[in-house]
Amino acid sequence: MNLDGPDGWKYYFHDLRTNERILSRRQCGGGSVMLWASISYNGKTEIKFIDSRMKNTGYLKLIKEQIHDNGRRIAGDNFIFQHDNAAVHTAKIIKNFLNSENIQTLDWPARSPDLNIIENVWSQLSRMVYEGGKQYTNLIELKRAILSAWCTLDQPYIKKLYKSLPNRMIEVVQNKGGSTHY
Repeated sequence: MNLDGPDGWKYYFHDLRTNERILSRRQCGGGSVMLWASISYNGKTEIKFIDSRMKNTGYLKLIKEQIHDNGRRIAGDNFIFQHDNAAVHTAKIIKNFLNSENIQTLDWPARSPDLNIIENVWSQLSRMVYEGGKQYTNLIELKRAILSAWCTLDQPYIKKLYKSLPNRMIEVVQNKGGSTHY
């Protein structure tokens, strides 16, 4: 998430009878944070802020901590871990760790946001953080807003996303792998 708003917010509609607002005074947006979190039907982890580009060893440390501290708490003992097919997620060191811990992973297609409900969660979180065109002056302020929004993101919303999965899968099949309305 960026100080000035979601990626790609370059244009907006305004009443031509009023003065145009300048949405960014900073060159290149001025700063951003990367997030990691996990959800299940029964709960969610805390948001983790990623300080730099994620590498294999950093991701390994993160998932070791999160799976041991939160995985079983929010998903039970026999959970299936889903992450996308980003290179860092499919690295040998990651696969070896998950195998050694007997953690089953969901084998699913790369770049399939229609089936990955965490994408809906990120979108909802973004709407909450930037509601009303909100912008932030520094990263601390942005992180506080993200944490506040994450805390108010309720479990019934996440459960509703989980309940939509069968229909999402049917729609993906019907569209021969193409986009869905999700």
